[in-house]
Amino acid sequence: MNNSLPKILIGVIIFLAFLGFADSAFLLAKRLSGGPIPCALGFTGCDEVSKSPYSVLFGIPLSAYGMVFYLAIGLLGVLYLDTKKVFVAQLLALGTVFGFILSLYFLYVQKFLIGTFCVYCIASAIIATILFGCGVAVYQKLKTITV
Repeated sequence: MNNSLPKILIGVIIFLAFLGFADSAFLLAKRLSGGPIPCALGFTGCDEVSKSPYSVLFGIPLSAYGMVFYLAIGLLGVLYLDTKKVFVAQLLALGTVFGFILSLYFLYVQKFLIGTFCVYCIASAIIATILFGCGVAVYQKLKTITV
């Protein structure tokens, strides 16, 4: 029996974390530069969402928190590849749950409190959802690994 998670699964997690980090970094750069955030794919509320009072927590843009989240997930993936420690994989799986729940909340805020959507926020929510699916796969695989 294989006592580690499939490398492809961890590779997908690291790749998705990179995409999420890039998405969040773009939003933070636009926010800090004061430049407009161009919308795409029929979305029109990117600037409105980015400049809303809901886009900041403790004076820090949510996109900065997003960067930290995606960086942490990516680093946990790399750390797992290096150490094969079950605890690291458990933290990775737990982190994806956290990201997924926050993404659901942010979608709620966009829909019901701001009244419009940002394509980059939707992309982040999609990435967080796929990461959550990967986290579930990690959790399921961990149940079969002997410690």
